[in-house]
Amino acid sequence: MNNFKKFIIDHKVECIIFVLALALRIVLFSINFTHNNFDVISTIRGDDGYYEISKSIVEGTGFGSPNAQGEFVPNPLRPPVWPYMIALLLLVFKNYWAVAVFEIIMGSLIPLIGMRIARFIFNDGRIIKTTGVLMAIEPYSVFLSFIFYTETSFTFFFLLSLVYLFKYFKEATTKNIVLFSIFFGLATLIKPTIVVVALLIFHARKMLSKKVFAHAGLFIALFFVIIFPWLYRNHSVYGVWGMSAQPAFNLYVYLVPTVMAIENKTDFKTEWLVFVRKDGFDESTISLANSKEITQRALVVLKEHPKELIISAATTIVTFFTHDGILHIFGYAGIPVVNSFQKPALGLILSDPGAFASFVRSSFGSPIIVIMLARVGWFILAILAGVGVIRSLRGRGWLKTEILFSILVVGYFAATTTINGLGVNARFKIPVQVFIFVFAVYGLLWLSSLILGRLKKQ
Repeated sequence: MNNFKKFIIDHKVECIIFVLALALRIVLFSINFTHNNFDVISTIRGDDGYYEISKSIVEGTGFGSPNAQGEFVPNPLRPPVWPYMIALLLLVFKNYWAVAVFEIIMGSLIPLIGMRIARFIFNDGRIIKTTGVLMAIEPYSVFLSFIFYTETSFTFFFLLSLVYLFKYFKEATTKNIVLFSIFFGLATLIKPTIVVVALLIFHARKMLSKKVFAHAGLFIALFFVIIFPWLYRNHSVYGVWGMSAQPAFNLYVYLVPTVMAIENKTDFKTEWLVFVRKDGFDESTISLANSKEITQRALVVLKEHPKELIISAATTIVTFFTHDGILHIFGYAGIPVVNSFQKPALGLILSDPGAFASFVRSSFGSPIIVIMLARVGWFILAILAGVGVIRSLRGRGWLKTEILFSILVVGYFAATTTINGLGVNARFKIPVQVFIFVFAVYGLLWLSSLILGRLKKQ
């Protein structure tokens, strides 16, 4: 009992942030649960197919789900770790409540992991605590903490792997490289990513030794052992060694219709029907077996529209940093939103500030005001993060691997998100929000000290 009390006292900030995160997730879950007539499956199901895959695994059918004709079809898009975690909890506890509780707790722990990462980047108590609070209260992270999407599970394992990677940068021990390899391997089997490997190689460039080569070999061996069963499964099912058909799917189903909508000044759905559904094609047939062919078809169209592709990429990157997801949260909670923006909030601010101010006044008392404030808030956070990045680099931050890694990993996620075109939303930045928050707080503190310093001189 005394040890527990001492732990609470020694980690009171972390405990407060965890309780805050847990409370917010329980509250939003309860709202959605009530809206769904107290049906837990409807509350947590989501639309990415994880419920169907986990159910199929538990029933012994396999890793997939029935098609429109009721025939079992192996899933070519979703890597295995998250569906099998759900299935394991179902087998042990026999209901989806266990999955909901598990995911909520996992989501509530992510802010604490984020605080550890913040400490490696800028060892400043103000930045560490503020980052933890922001991660605990960020609405879309709260929402995703009980929905069957990959963001919570991937972010948990991905950030946990980064803790041990950053620890390895400080202490190149076998334990740190092993734990990094395991958690990064699990994260990759939830959502494939390669940027961490590139940074590990970059960090080791100046200290090559037998120990470094041994650790590199250990990492490669452990990582390969973890992902090989899934690679083998895909080779057995589709005849191709690969992780997922998701890149080909996104290129064909999301990016091409987006580019064509820009070219033809239409909307996404119109171009999706014209291109994707041409000759009765069904996008659910995209798999690793035909992913090369699908990718080539998409690239042929994209190469003919370089200008529209650039516009799409620029729009996507802005959306990546500024999308809030509040409208989606309201939809799941059953909160009606009668009106919506006629154009993006940022565009309205820049093109007609007077109309924006009028819109603000007319929106008070409506859920739209929450959406608008969230979008403006994310825009400000993105600017502050940019200020923080520039300031850290001007302070020779590029010499510190943790700072360089943080900048590049956000850039990697933003760049790879462009493949989704108009399908981009707030989900895509969740795994790297910790870095956005860290640099935003750093930028805010620097600007504040600069402004206060000038005011004192005056």
